Amino acid sequence: MSDKNEYMLIGADQSMFTQKVRAYLRNNSIPFKDVLSNVKIFKTVILPNAPYPLIPDLLIVDKETKKYSLIQDSKSIIDFLESTHGLPHVAGTKRAFADMLLEMILDDFFFLHVMNWRWDRPSQQKYLEYTFGDNSQPYEIAKKNGARVLNLIGGRTPSLGLTRRTAEAFNDQLDTFLELLTQHLETYQFILGSQLSRADYSIHGHFSAGLFRDPAPYEWAASNYPVVLSYVRRVSGTAVSWGSKDVVQLEATEDTIVTCEDTMGKCRGDKELETSDMIPETTTRMTALLLRDYLSILAPTVNMTIEFLNNQAGKDEVIIPRGFKADQMYEFTLHTKDGKEIKEKRIVTAHCVWMLQRILDATYRPEQRGEVDKWLAEVGYMNEWKNIVAAWEASGWRIDMTRKGTVASRKSSLSRL
Repeated sequence: MSDKNEYMLIGADQSMFTQKVRAYLRNNSIPFKDVLSNVKIFKTVILPNAPYPLIPDLLIVDKETKKYSLIQDSKSIIDFLESTHGLPHVAGTKRAFADMLLEMILDDFFFLHVMNWRWDRPSQQKYLEYTFGDNSQPYEIAKKNGARVLNLIGGRTPSLGLTRRTAEAFNDQLDTFLELLTQHLETYQFILGSQLSRADYSIHGHFSAGLFRDPAPYEWAASNYPVVLSYVRRVSGTAVSWGSKDVVQLEATEDTIVTCEDTMGKCRGDKELETSDMIPETTTRMTALLLRDYLSILAPTVNMTIEFLNNQAGKDEVIIPRGFKADQMYEFTLHTKDGKEIKEKRIVTAHCVWMLQRILDATYRPEQRGEVDKWLAEVGYMNEWKNIVAAWEASGWRIDMTRKGTVASRKSSLSRL
């Protein structure tokens, strides 16, 4: 970013994806101003410039003219910041793929595990109503506005498969994930080792905006998983905690500094992970835990998206709805700790097909697959993954995020351009 521009991030403290981007900005020492989202901001700023009424949104503002452009979606925002500022990204064929795959699973699926702790908890209802309201207003007004927002947001979660039937399985998987993450953090500071990655920012967003913020889950999570809480604070970029940005380890005499070393990136494990394209075994296990059931969502979503596109009367470009009609549902599967299968129905949300396209474009290109598949074989479910990829690539479509929204284009029409 040139000195003539500044950043403003429209979001909310309780927004998982806002917290994801905020941590990225802070850890990379990029100055920005927070803008609280409200009805006026949505009407005057977001909706005229973005395809969806969603946060976070990054404004790139010309300091002199005050003209701005807007980028929506946490992944697109981080892509822009990484490219604009020449920031480091995860290196290594397998490691880069693992990072993007985990980001997709966490952002599209794991947020439901955290949301399971937000709804139907009467003890925190007043807190949530005030938090989701406009807290620049008096308490009662803010709470009333927040209740309306909660009804709108909370009413959608059953359509995504978060129901009383699936609550046990979501809780079981969250417990298991936190146990694996605690074990992992005994050796490594971050998900892929000593280097912060997008997967870390995704986990931080979910936990800092939900699990370690809302009153009902906080006591349970902080008491049982203090190592994870320390990790979440470390990734925030603001905590005075070992491994956090700008926290140093000091040795001194009475009047002289002897050594002053950064603590970020100091792991107790294999320091050659980054240079040898290795992935921690515990990271592989966490991926396997979530991927198993996520594939039962991704596969039908891809197939139903292809069916939707093929019914578009020969159009070369189609705007895909964020969510399909309620009568277009499919069944997915969750597993509890004891291996019991729980089946539930949910609507099609095609955003994950765009995330799949990003992976195919960046870290699962044909020349990369032989190496990546070695790791997928360790994770398991490689054939299921490859079948999904094959179905999408054979469809003749690709998906991009544009100012119009999620847009699918026929590959044949693109080749003529």
